[in-house]
Amino acid sequence: MRIPGIPGASEPAFRTRDQELFGLDTMVGDACVLLSEDGVEVSPHVVKTTVQIARGLMLAGSELGGDALIGEVRLLLQDCRVILSVGHVWAVLKAYGRVVVSHDIADVVETQG
Repeated sequence: MRIPGIPGASEPAFRTRDQELFGLDTMVGDACVLLSEDGVEVSPHVVKTTVQIARGLMLAGSELGGDALIGEVRLLLQDCRVILSVGHVWAVLKAYGRVVVSHDIADVVETQG
C-alpha cells in the first residue's frame, strides 16, 4: 500500500544487516502499529510526512535536537497543513526510531519520491 507523503521528498530504502530491504512506507506502517499499541492514533499520511520532514532536516545538516527539533518539525508540518501537538510529534519520531532499531537498519539509500 502506497502512503502519500510530501511530493518530491525522499523515499529511502532501508537495508538491514542481513541484507533485507524495506521501503519508507513499510517503516511508517510499522511505526503506526507501535503508535496504536501505545494508544496514539495518527494516520499513516501524517506519520510519513512527519518522518520525511525530520529526515529532511537531518539530511540538510541540521544540528537541532530534542525540543528544538520537535519545534522545527511542528512548524514545517504546518506548511504541509498538518497540525500536531508536541507530544504527538515526539511520539511519531520515537516510534520511527524504535522501528529503525528493531529492524537493525545498517544502510539507507536515498531516492526522491
